[in-house]
Amino acid sequence: MTVEEEVIVDVSMLINVGAVIVSILALITSALLARNQFRAQRHGNHVGPLVELLREFRSLEFHRNYAFIRNELPKLSSDKGISGLDEDIQRKIYDIGYFLQLYSILAYMDVIDREFIGSLLRRRYVEAWTSLEPFVRKERELQGLPDSAILNVFERFAVHLRDHPPADIQIALRR
Repeated sequence: MTVEEEVIVDVSMLINVGAVIVSILALITSALLARNQFRAQRHGNHVGPLVELLREFRSLEFHRNYAFIRNELPKLSSDKGISGLDEDIQRKIYDIGYFLQLYSILAYMDVIDREFIGSLLRRRYVEAWTSLEPFVRKERELQGLPDSAILNVFERFAVHLRDHPPADIQIALRR
């Protein structure tokens, strides 16, 4: 092989290696851009539910219903379940219970970040479930329903939050 032929082969080899390097860099760049786009889209999914959450939290009625569930409901007998209570009390139970269930469902479906919503509402979930639990369990029993009925997702999320101290959630949020 002549010197000219060797130079041509070396240049050709350099061009091929350069093309492979450029291709690899393009692939890495595309992957990083796709990952960032996915993250942005995921965070965008949180906006609607969070705006609705904040709207509800501005409601005086919501806070009054929650205070009733937390402070007054435990003083009542759960012997007749939810359906054995006054209609106004039932309305408060379902208002708060299904509001929290909705956000539990959104968290389990990864529509909103589970750790974020758990950190934001942990105390409310735990307090509300503590007050509602005897009424919900009795209602399930009276209606012959399994434990997987009536506010079941709310229960699961509240129990999870209760069993995981706030420090764990704060550590997870920092990741």
